[in-house]
Amino acid sequence: MSESLPAVLFVDDDPDLCAVMHDAFLRLGARSCKTLGSLREVQELGGEVHAFDLAVLDINLGPGLPNGVEVFYWLEDQDFKGRVVFLTGHAHDDPRVITAAAITGTLVFSKPVRSEDLRRLLERGAKT
Repeated sequence: MSESLPAVLFVDDDPDLCAVMHDAFLRLGARSCKTLGSLREVQELGGEVHAFDLAVLDINLGPGLPNGVEVFYWLEDQDFKGRVVFLTGHAHDDPRVITAAAITGTLVFSKPVRSEDLRRLLERGAKT
């Protein structure tokens, strides 16, 4: 693994997808990968969020629960300096997807994400 590739924070409420993405990011050369399932779990990291260079956030984190956009705003409040990417299985006209897509400096990928897209994200590293 290259030390120049980023440490990844992956947030999705699907534990199976978290396990797959954890392995995929590490196989593609991420320095490390931490998977979490909710805003609450991200908040429990506190200042540890600054150890990550890339945050990949599912937009829908479960019915009635804070979504990935809310995770983004929490990270922003913590002065997170890494790149943020959203994932979604919803249509592009879903209000949450529209909100995520409007956030400057972020990207939105539809699920399933191709391994070549993950590789490019890692190669781009942290936001400069």
